[in-house]
Amino acid sequence: MDPLEWLARVCDHIPDPGRHRTLFYAFYSSRARGARAKEKALLEGVPAELPRKRRCSASWARLISKVYHADPLVCRKCGGKLKIVAYIHSQVAIKKILDHLGLSAPEQERPPPEIRYVPVDDEGRELEGVAEQTLTP
Repeated sequence: MDPLEWLARVCDHIPDPGRHRTLFYAFYSSRARGARAKEKALLEGVPAELPRKRRCSASWARLISKVYHADPLVCRKCGGKLKIVAYIHSQVAIKKILDHLGLSAPEQERPPPEIRYVPVDDEGRELEGVAEQTLTP
């Protein structure tokens, strides 16, 4: 065999850059291995050591203190350290809490919208040159 031909044949077996060299199917695939690990954990029962809760970083507090020049984790009345009890995301719950504390913004009554009648033809197109009528209830 010619040396150049041998090199060409060997180079056919070199994978492209970034391409996986080994692919696993069925029993050896990542999905199957993960499912087996979950099943094994369920069969063994509760782990001896419970996973620790990950604590949120206080970067939000640092950013608020940079912007407003006030530490949000310090009580305004006594100067003691505040403790975060919960994060509330529900708009309904937030409104109820603010209403109870008397901190919600007063609801402003808006006037009713103006009713505008625009003349249209049979196909729903606006007629040009015809005056519009505006009514205020």
